Amino acid sequence: MDEEIKTLSSKEIYRNRWMSLKEDRIQRADGSEGIFSVIEKSDFVVIIPVENNEIYLVEQYRYPLGRKTKELPQGSWECSPDATPEEVAAGELKEETGLKAGKMEYVGYQKLAQGYSAQGYHIYLATQLEFIGQELDEEEYGLTVEKIKISEFCRLIHDGEISDATSVTAFLLAMTKKMIVESDLD
Repeated sequence: MDEEIKTLSSKEIYRNRWMSLKEDRIQRADGSEGIFSVIEKSDFVVIIPVENNEIYLVEQYRYPLGRKTKELPQGSWECSPDATPEEVAAGELKEETGLKAGKMEYVGYQKLAQGYSAQGYHIYLATQLEFIGQELDEEEYGLTVEKIKISEFCRLIHDGEISDATSVTAFLLAMTKKMIVESDLD
């Protein structure tokens, strides 16, 4: 049974072109009050580019961590809110990796961090890949692309070298739906 929570007030604390932060004063069903901080961001996409038992990853500097991380290509188009998730996925794949997918299959939808945001992400499996040229945004300065064996990707997850939850969850969902199968791991 869902607990009823009543919003008493909502105040925007911060906003930029990518996100906003609001603070809501709430009242719980038992009458006690509290505060929720909510980050509002648009949904994004994550792409799993696979070819011949190999997967394409990007490596980029993640400011909050102070280091580069390896992850699946992903992003959103805040300036094009009417674009479909599939259009964004195709665009992000090209932008970050320089690849065009001959086939783009929808894997599913997940929430990122539902404890403080309603933001979610659409997951696509990209296959039949062709290199047509990378087009990085200025925020993606220094982003590099590498293609590794899917089995190596699994090892990197296991060893904690890939810690991006979005990448791990997207890959796991594709595997549970048998879109990536055991023979791909060889």
